[in-house]
Amino acid sequence: MQHAKGKVKDGVSAAKAKTKVAQAKAEEKAETATARSHAERELAHERGKAKVAAAKMEQHQDKAFHREEAIEHRLHKHGHGLAGRYGHPNKHGVAAVPAPPPGAGAYYPPAAGTGHY
Repeated sequence: MQHAKGKVKDGVSAAKAKTKVAQAKAEEKAETATARSHAERELAHERGKAKVAAAKMEQHQDKAFHREEAIEHRLHKHGHGLAGRYGHPNKHGVAAVPAPPPGAGAYYPPAAGTGHY
């Protein structure tokens, strides 16, 4: 069922992206028609390309978000949370430590020659 929901959400995202692309192309065509110089026509074309690229990128981000939702749902459905399987602490009686938020700092291995190994 979750797979079907993902397909529907992706279809909706694709439809929105197609309408945005069509709208951007129509606006580009109108700007090109009213442009008085070659430079203005080129500028209108570049704006149209940027709008099309933005619409496609938004569709890509929506699809990635839908995949993330599906994975999160699947993990939650099967009880894979921070506290171990099925919401219980792990075999040592300690819940897992949550991952730091992105950009909060990364782990860097010790430099060579520090006596490790």
